[in-house]
Amino acid sequence: STLFEPGTHRPLVAAFFGGTGVGKSSLLNRLAGRAVARTGVERPTSREVSVYLHESIRIANLPQDFPMDQVRIAQHPDDARRQIMWVDMPDIDSVAQANRALVLDWLPHIDVLVYVVSPERYRDDLGWQLLRTHGRDHAWVFVLNQWDRGLEVQYDDFRQLLSAGGFVDPIVLRTDCREPADTRGTDDFSVLQNLLQEVSAVHLMRQLESRVAQSRFAALEDSLQRVMARLGDGGGYLDLVPSWNALWTAAQSDLMNGLEWPMRITAATFAGRDANPLSRPLDLAAPASESPSHSTPPTLWDAWADGRVADAVSQLVLDAGNRGLPPLPLKHSLAQASDALGRQVLNRGQLLLRQALALPGNSLQRLTLKCMGFLSVVLPLGALGWASVQVVKGYYDSATRHLDYLGTDFAVHSLLLIALAWLLPWFAYTRLKPSIETSALRGLRAGVHEALSAHEDNIQQELERLETRRRGLLNAADALLECSRAARRPDVEADRPSDLLRRMLSQERRTG
Repeated sequence: STLFEPGTHRPLVAAFFGGTGVGKSSLLNRLAGRAVARTGVERPTSREVSVYLHESIRIANLPQDFPMDQVRIAQHPDDARRQIMWVDMPDIDSVAQANRALVLDWLPHIDVLVYVVSPERYRDDLGWQLLRTHGRDHAWVFVLNQWDRGLEVQYDDFRQLLSAGGFVDPIVLRTDCREPADTRGTDDFSVLQNLLQEVSAVHLMRQLESRVAQSRFAALEDSLQRVMARLGDGGGYLDLVPSWNALWTAAQSDLMNGLEWPMRITAATFAGRDANPLSRPLDLAAPASESPSHSTPPTLWDAWADGRVADAVSQLVLDAGNRGLPPLPLKHSLAQASDALGRQVLNRGQLLLRQALALPGNSLQRLTLKCMGFLSVVLPLGALGWASVQVVKGYYDSATRHLDYLGTDFAVHSLLLIALAWLLPWFAYTRLKPSIETSALRGLRAGVHEALSAHEDNIQQELERLETRRRGLLNAADALLECSRAARRPDVEADRPSDLLRRMLSQERRTG
């Protein structure tokens, strides 16, 4: 027990445990021969533990948060009672839940629980619940107090109840702690005193400690094995990757098709704005109802899109449960990743839309446009230069050789040539120039697709992270299991307790 300094005297820690009004405090006062614990109307309604021990014993080594301020300590100089420390615990069935918590705080430090009941309340459900949970962690003595009001049929029924709870030939003592002492009837109080003195002997103490340690190691191993079973086996969360890929492929196709109309409306809205469509940023996440403007597009990422993503995640979580993997950590992790998807889609869509508007079309289109723009200038200039040369040459020939000067046909043909030299590249330039709407739609599609594809990778990374964590927990549990098995070596004294301890120990397997 951590109650006492190592190397110092180690007394038997016996605690009175039971419901309200069964006489635990009166029993302790009778053992002490004086009023150690408060009884009746004097008993505090706040949670409190009364401790009765020899003056040479010091309580130490308790956790820092242990409620020692709620402990009432009384000491005595009687060396005959030095071997036992008595503890009167709060009522387990009190309406104050703090009392139950205080009892559970003390339980690991107690060797023998004296379970006190009354003839009217020996079937207390709360007491039995704790008994069945911690039965193998302690030695038990059962006291049917207030026996002046009891019947033999109640005594026999109580023993049968204990036998059904895992006790072979349980020790059930009848006591009468009425005051004054001369009003008490014959009871087993002296048997209780002698029994606990016998258990406090070194040999039986060693047996009790060994048996309790073995029981706690076994309970620890059972708990670890249950935890490991709940964590699953095999490839774990990595086995879900192919399933997720199939689920997300279908979900991504549905999302791209379902978001096509909002993307088209958004692109058309950008194209219908002023000459500088980026001069007033457009919030793709703003619902149409937030603005009276008819040019505001609908929300690009809406509740339908969130629902479709949630469907894929739910199917993956269901698949994890069917494979025996813990679904809750997966559900929590995927929910956090999916909650950010809508914002990621909007951010990526905004970015690529703006990039598409800054550089409309593809590289071939932009090169062709540059060529057509160049030709729309060079070809008319070339045609005009050729016509000019012909005019000068005709004038020179007419003046020197008296030939006919250029006529109307030449003028018409020259004008047609110049017009065609300008018109053809200009027409090609205007037809090849990408529209703002087409560029915006192409950028939106690319942004949404990239964000959805990145989400698939993010979920795979979450699965890998969860699997790493799961493997770490399994390895830690396996290491603890090996340590427990190594510490729980065969102990002849624990496996073959004395007849007295055999009657005080529960044979039922610990639960919880």
